[in-house]
Amino acid sequence: MFEKPIDYPCAIADQTEEGTRAALRWVGGHVQEGQQLTLWVPQKNTLNNNEFLRNLAKREGQDLAIAAGKNVYRVNGPVLAMYPDPGNLAYPATARGVTALAVVQWSSPLDTWAKEVGAEVLHTREPVVERTPLIGSEPEPELAPAVVDSLERITQLINHNNTISAGREKRDVVGPLLRLHDDGVVLPPERMAEWAVAHGWRSGNPKELIEWVRKINSGKRPRVARY
Repeated sequence: MFEKPIDYPCAIADQTEEGTRAALRWVGGHVQEGQQLTLWVPQKNTLNNNEFLRNLAKREGQDLAIAAGKNVYRVNGPVLAMYPDPGNLAYPATARGVTALAVVQWSSPLDTWAKEVGAEVLHTREPVVERTPLIGSEPEPELAPAVVDSLERITQLINHNNTISAGREKRDVVGPLLRLHDDGVVLPPERMAEWAVAHGWRSGNPKELIEWVRKINSGKRPRVARY
């Protein structure tokens, strides 16, 4: 209910110098007359991470706007999102006024999101579809058809203007997840969040989805109210 799936052009690149510059060229080519490029970073101090970002930030107030974290509500044109993960990608991706989105990866490949939105691969040293696990962890499996079917039903059911951390939305998310878990279906939290972003989940809800899935995977059974 009230979801707005991504329907604008998207692109993805790795964090190499070639990748970041390719992403900037791509997103710059989508700026139309009367629009402004927005640079999104997870935190404001991310702007100090490297020379590319420091130089780009100098354009703020000229032909560039800068947004950080969840503090992005409305933009006017394309967005260059630097180093998002599945839990915060929704902030730049679902801001009002986005006309194109270029994502520069960091530790999260975001391959499920890229596949769902048909993102153009601008530069990568490794295939985007390959996911490298963190040390000591296993790579997440692909989304099973049962998981996708459940996510589709949840997406149509919940009010995307509300948080899924409480109330009816919590019930309508947690209930199906518990049923999948009880049926032995594997729930990959980050891939599920990537799918959710591509299909219009907003603000902090994809991150909340990750938390619910991780709790359920660990054996917890979140309590939900009946309505």
